[in-house]
Amino acid sequence: MPFTTKVEHLEPYDRLSPAKLASEYASKNVLITGGGYGIGASIARAFAEARVASIVVAGRTESKLKATAEELKSAHPGLTVEYRTVNITSEESVKVLFSSLNKPVDVLVNNAGFLSNPENFVHADLKEWWQSFEVNVLGTAFVLQQFLRARAKQNAKDQAVVVNLNTVGAYNVLVPFLSAYGASKAAMWRMMETITMDIQTTTVVPGGVRFISVHPGFVKTAMADKSGLDGLFAPTSPQLAAEFIVWAAGEEASFLANRLAWVNWDVDELVARKQEIVEKDMLRTGMS
Repeated sequence: MPFTTKVEHLEPYDRLSPAKLASEYASKNVLITGGGYGIGASIARAFAEARVASIVVAGRTESKLKATAEELKSAHPGLTVEYRTVNITSEESVKVLFSSLNKPVDVLVNNAGFLSNPENFVHADLKEWWQSFEVNVLGTAFVLQQFLRARAKQNAKDQAVVVNLNTVGAYNVLVPFLSAYGASKAAMWRMMETITMDIQTTTVVPGGVRFISVHPGFVKTAMADKSGLDGLFAPTSPQLAAEFIVWAAGEEASFLANRLAWVNWDVDELVARKQEIVEKDMLRTGMS
């Protein structure tokens, strides 16, 4: 039976209030890919409520990025908010993004993703099918590598955090017509586990980096509509997903390093099972 908690959540609850982490996040700078709308914009709002020092939302559509940045500035006077246009499947575009930043990124949220047209693999256009891998795997790798290189140059002393938006479809749910999405997200998850070993066995990134993968639940987004899965899963509030991600990037959730967690799981139950999760090396890829 897959790991779960007795209590599961679909809506925000007080335990996850980002404001409770304000002292921890006061000096942190956050970069969110795919941050202009949908889950990405909700994540930006939650980090703003945690009183981070600065937020950069990055993505392909300038109008949406600008609107989200202006909304955050209006709601949180004094918060530094910037936006950058970027195509994460272009290494050059990602390099330009990081070279334009004037603050070290302490928390990177890899939220940008792509879902190929849902269709039977037998009839699929494999070039379009492969775009899921170009964005979810290669694009994420471009962003992560430039982030790690920037941290190394900045000689940052504190541990950085990378949160990767993933999906239960990477390992636990099998539905037809979504082979590209599920397989690319599974590759992304395993890629993060193996890259972690590179970071742990060298001192190339001072301070180190903690990785965590997160399943955001079934949030009603354009991608969710495209998947054709509407009605199969109870919808998760985007605010809940965002607030869990803020918590997951914090110190209390450090025991979830190199693991995948669902935002619907109850945080108190997760913390209570901390020793079990670590000792049994749970929530990792593997065969059972």
